[in-house]
Amino acid sequence: MKQWFILFTLSTWIFATGASLLAQKGQGRMGAPGIGVNLPQGSGKAKAGSEAAVETRSPRAAGPVVAANVDVSSRVAANPALSTVIQPLLPPGATIAAAAAGFRTQGQFIAALHVSRNLGIPFEQLKSELTENHPDSLGQAIHQLRPDLSRNTVRSEVRQARHQAEQDVDTAQLESKLSSNAALAAKAQSLLPAGTDLQAAAAGFENIREFLVAEHLARDLNIPFAQLKAQVAGTNPVPFKQAITTLRPDLSSATIKADLKTARQEAKADLEAAGEIGAEQKEAGER
Repeated sequence: MKQWFILFTLSTWIFATGASLLAQKGQGRMGAPGIGVNLPQGSGKAKAGSEAAVETRSPRAAGPVVAANVDVSSRVAANPALSTVIQPLLPPGATIAAAAAGFRTQGQFIAALHVSRNLGIPFEQLKSELTENHPDSLGQAIHQLRPDLSRNTVRSEVRQARHQAEQDVDTAQLESKLSSNAALAAKAQSLLPAGTDLQAAAAGFENIREFLVAEHLARDLNIPFAQLKAQVAGTNPVPFKQAITTLRPDLSSATIKADLKTARQEAKADLEAAGEIGAEQKEAGER
């Protein structure tokens, strides 16, 4: 009887243990997270996520690009001054609307035009690199099309093109400002040497105030305007004080400071007289 009881107990224990192990294995295969049931679900989610990413990536890439195309083309086309500035940069026979199509921003478009001109890269090839489904940055595009250039050279070219693009926009704004305000244009013209083209003289300055300050400084200090402009609005612009120090080394720092203050007051008076002081301050605040 005792032996039978021991055997019965042992059999019960073995059966219970085996059932527990089988249950654990069954759970691992069918119910454990991420192994059985959730593996296909996880795979399905991953696949669905990938497909969703592809589906959303294309519209997301296409959507803003389409909107940007319209925006860039319309913005440039709606700005006659800017159109005039960048027209010489376009490939022969190209229109601004066609050339701008595909670019995300106005600045990117104009910078690409300058890179094409500066490095002799066909514009359509550069545009293709910048506006495809997975567009490159301007530096990457240059590297792809001009692998002979060093990394430092590419960086320098990108900086130069962006600076040129900013100058083009500033020049267009200045031309528009001077064209729309006869009194301001007359005043600015009177400060220039006889025979100087007003629009050409203003090109390169950041805003109308800086242009007027430069004009007054050139006249007040008897500095050739072209030399002063080359210093403060050239490829590597420097502050007015540094430019005056270079061009008039005979002047003391205190004199330069006083003359600069006077020129700024004169420019402000010009803007007030022409009714532009409010607009000019607003533009300066937005920069």
